[in-house]
Amino acid sequence: MNEPVLVSIKIPKNLQIINRKNIEKKDINKFIIPSSITKLDDCCFYKCSSLTSIKIPSSINELGNCCFYECSSLTSINIPTSITKIGDECFYGCSSLISINIPSPINELRYRCFKECLSLTSINIPASITKIGDYCFSYCSSLKSINIPSSITLFRRGCFYKCGCEEELKQNKRIPRDCFEL
Repeated sequence: MNEPVLVSIKIPKNLQIINRKNIEKKDINKFIIPSSITKLDDCCFYKCSSLTSIKIPSSINELGNCCFYECSSLTSINIPTSITKIGDECFYGCSSLISINIPSPINELRYRCFKECLSLTSINIPASITKIGDYCFSYCSSLKSINIPSSITLFRRGCFYKCGCEEELKQNKRIPRDCFEL
């Protein structure tokens, strides 16, 4: 017997932060966030494997750690320019994620942020980014194109390990060799 799928959730207007406690059911296809929300807290959509799309309003200024962790059906996400921080492991295991934009206010791609985004084919890193965290793009096996702006001054260990454009990136002398190691 199939369990019913939750199609929508009504968020109270006085709520400002969405966290894992607010989202009890994992079978969510689409999620519209009201403009009263200012933060998507740690693990708020953790393992929502049926989530295919989400619209993030410009009222949001932060995506917490593990925010979309293993949302394996999420195919794309548009991050508004109001976002100033993307937490650790934010998109870890989003295996269907094909594209993502990173807005200019963000200055760091943190620990394992896009690890195992197996369908991600290209990413445009804005010049505002100065650091790429440990294992950030590791195992992004479909990644064929990634621009590396000169603004990046710190590349952490394993950030490009087993990514699809690893051989191309090894030609860039600015990128340390440990970026391609576990």
